[in-house]
Amino acid sequence: MFDYAGSIHFHSAYSYDAQVPVDQIIQSGLKAGLDFALLTDHFNLDAQKDGWERMHQAGGRKLLLLVGEEISPRYNHYLAFNLASPLVVSKTDLHSQDVIDTVNAQGGFGFIAHPDHAGAPFVGIRAYPWVDWEARGFTGLSIWDLMGDWTSGLTSLWGVLRALACPAGVLRGPRPETLRRWDELAQRSHCVAIGEIDNHATRKRLFGVTKTLFPFDYAFRTIRTHVLLPHAFRGDLANDRAAVLNALRLGQSYVSLDLWNPPRGFQFEALDGSQRVTMGGRLARKGPALVEAKLPAPGRIRLIRNGRVIREEYSHSHLERDVELPGVYRLEVDQRVRGRWRPWIFSNPIWVD
Repeated sequence: MFDYAGSIHFHSAYSYDAQVPVDQIIQSGLKAGLDFALLTDHFNLDAQKDGWERMHQAGGRKLLLLVGEEISPRYNHYLAFNLASPLVVSKTDLHSQDVIDTVNAQGGFGFIAHPDHAGAPFVGIRAYPWVDWEARGFTGLSIWDLMGDWTSGLTSLWGVLRALACPAGVLRGPRPETLRRWDELAQRSHCVAIGEIDNHATRKRLFGVTKTLFPFDYAFRTIRTHVLLPHAFRGDLANDRAAVLNALRLGQSYVSLDLWNPPRGFQFEALDGSQRVTMGGRLARKGPALVEAKLPAPGRIRLIRNGRVIREEYSHSHLERDVELPGVYRLEVDQRVRGRWRPWIFSNPIWVD
């Protein structure tokens, strides 16, 4: 399998609340070593119409830029991909099922964005959570949002100063309520996950100094979604685009914080004597089976079945566990950075029958 690292959910000058031109964002993506990036401006696909959706190259590096849309009323933000045309709704529209159905009718698919976003009242940032949990038909949800995680610590002056001084150092990982919700959804249907950065490269005046919060050069090095493809990029937009989007839709991917330790080489599979299934897949056991994980470096590993930790290993780079019960199995891995355990890798599930 070919492991490609991508960044999902960010905004360019095509959005009403962002200013960075697409060409500058592409240069930042190339500099950060991204393989692909999914631009999601509010209520438009203008970057696609203007020809930015393609493979970009510079200095021996390549970046596949794909264009989706963030459908963003007051609540229930939705990241939609593979759209034939943009979907525009009122800011007060809370009919998320209509949005999901319209996206699906176009042959598209989507993910719930920052589902448990809590805002930061101390600095005047409003909450933008998903509130319609009766909705159906979405492909999955974002479990880890860079901006949502970072702003969650802005609860005091000390928290603000600490977050500005060491942005990635204050990241806590996915919210526990988001993971619990995902585990419940995955037990009912094929619900998969992505990571997102929701970056606008916003400029703020703080203590008399104008500062860009999360320049793209930095944001692109943080939370990524890695897709696992059966073949390398072929340089053909239609083929490469379909490969990335299909992997995201199926959950052949994992979410990671890449800033300190690259996760490439991570594997999580379920197998029996006749078949081997990776993330996003389903294993119909035909005999004794096990799940197996391999890491590129030692970490603290948690194997989770139906939302409960069933095995934990410290400072290991390999895990095996016999599968005795059906269920939804996924993996969480922490990395040791500067003497502390920090969130690193979150696999998509494997469904075992």
